[in-house]
Amino acid sequence: MDDPVLITILCETFLNENDHCTLPIQLLSHNNVMGALFQLLHGKRWDVPRIEGYSERVIPRFISEDYRVHFRISKDMFETIHEAIQPKLIFEHRGGNEQISPRKQLLLFMCYMANNETFRELGQYFGVGKSTAHVCIARVLEAFCEIFLDIIQWPSLQRQDELSREIQLLHMLPNIIGAIDGTHIRLSSCPSNDNDYYNRKGFPSMQLQLVVDNTLKILDVYSGWPGCTHDARVLRNSSLCRRAEGGELFGPNKVIVGDSAYPVKNWLITPFKDNGHLSARQRRFNKALSSFRQAVERTIGHVKGRFRRLRELTIHEPKQIVLTILAGCILHNLCIIAHEDIDLYIDRDNDNHPNNYVNIFQNDVGGVEIRQQMMANLP
Repeated sequence: MDDPVLITILCETFLNENDHCTLPIQLLSHNNVMGALFQLLHGKRWDVPRIEGYSERVIPRFISEDYRVHFRISKDMFETIHEAIQPKLIFEHRGGNEQISPRKQLLLFMCYMANNETFRELGQYFGVGKSTAHVCIARVLEAFCEIFLDIIQWPSLQRQDELSREIQLLHMLPNIIGAIDGTHIRLSSCPSNDNDYYNRKGFPSMQLQLVVDNTLKILDVYSGWPGCTHDARVLRNSSLCRRAEGGELFGPNKVIVGDSAYPVKNWLITPFKDNGHLSARQRRFNKALSSFRQAVERTIGHVKGRFRRLRELTIHEPKQIVLTILAGCILHNLCIIAHEDIDLYIDRDNDNHPNNYVNIFQNDVGGVEIRQQMMANLP
């Protein structure tokens, strides 16, 4: 604590037509003096009372189950992330308040991803100001996505063969390695007041496109398009589509499956359109396809149910929104790899398809032929 100093404060300069403010001579600490001056000048407090010792004294007593409750990950996973990210969270200290430790920064970030509290509330928990909480979270977010980006990877040709065999055993359809779908991340307001972010249900959102395998692991993620955008248009503008069309991603005869919002391609198979006259075999094919597509729906439910920040984002910068969505997807994959409990956190996503569009692009002839062959080969 600072030594007390004897200060005479004469407020002759703080005059207006009616008032004359003078503070008497007082024996004050440095902080009290700064607080009195700050309140006199700005009409608000210098030091806002905050919770102290939460991250320093309370959290170290948490067991793994406490970590899962408060941060939605195990203690072991937190330590793994901390070890990898720690060097990125140490920066040059240029005076002022004491530097926040990497561990405390990461705890603040995980609390942010796991809950819906405001920056002010998070700052109260961890004994920092609202702006400091915002800066810390942005710093950790960028470092986390940079370090763990390769957690989301497209499968190798060998892994594609393994996935197709596993999926065929369960769903009777050959050559499938994953399922694609889109979902909407609800926003509290439209970035830059751009009304394109309003979807057909009338709330602002950002599109998230996912490809997942039968273990619910995310193989590809693409986000950034405003909520009014058709799922098929999002796909058409993604690197996934560009690379698939260029023959870079899929092994021989391998495909992914999607719903009727997408066009049929030689690497993307969708159900037969139900016009009321489907054959029994076509209905059976659609049912088998739908049973596997539940994998991507469960993945979306887990991402939003476990990392509740993605239920609604209150940030306004598109880049930060995309990074936050990406961080949630990376955390999901880390949980899958670590065999964390998944079913406990899956939430039914009522905002999954607010636009409910039908396909607007022409089906590829090659893809239609592959679908016919897949249907014909059903046992």
